[in-house]
Amino acid sequence: MFRRLALFGVAATMCLAFWADLSACGDKFMRVGRSATGRRYAALHPSSILIYRPAGATTKGMTDLEKLLKQAGHAPRVLQRDEGVEPVLASANYALVIADYADVEMLKGHLAGAVRAPAILPILAKSNKAVEAQIRSEFHCLIKPQAMEPNDALVEIDHAIDVRLKAAKPDTH
Repeated sequence: MFRRLALFGVAATMCLAFWADLSACGDKFMRVGRSATGRRYAALHPSSILIYRPAGATTKGMTDLEKLLKQAGHAPRVLQRDEGVEPVLASANYALVIADYADVEMLKGHLAGAVRAPAILPILAKSNKAVEAQIRSEFHCLIKPQAMEPNDALVEIDHAIDVRLKAAKPDTH
């Protein structure tokens, strides 16, 4: 019995002595949307993002969203509802506009004349399967604050920017 225990102890010591951290091989950089430390989300396409403040948004909610986007590597700007959309869009090159679904049609009108119009990512506050299906068919991406974790929203943002970038690239075939 003692001999087996000693053999097991030696084997365990050998395993621990030669143990290698397998995540040290560089594969951690291949994990989509993860930083090198793996502790927070890193944007695939860090971009300037305009957030058109939803009607029912709280100050804390907007501050949290800005902080989340900054931590991921984006450059967000919150546009208050009483500010003019066109001067803000003319002053900077935004890759994405995040807005409540109720404001999307109004924003489309402001973006219609822009040379490099940003993509629109709608927010759907109250879940409705029919409206959600319609939004996904038109925009491909959607933020549902009540049903998503923060990183899920960042994945949707990255996907929306990725769709915009792929649409902007000329077909090389």
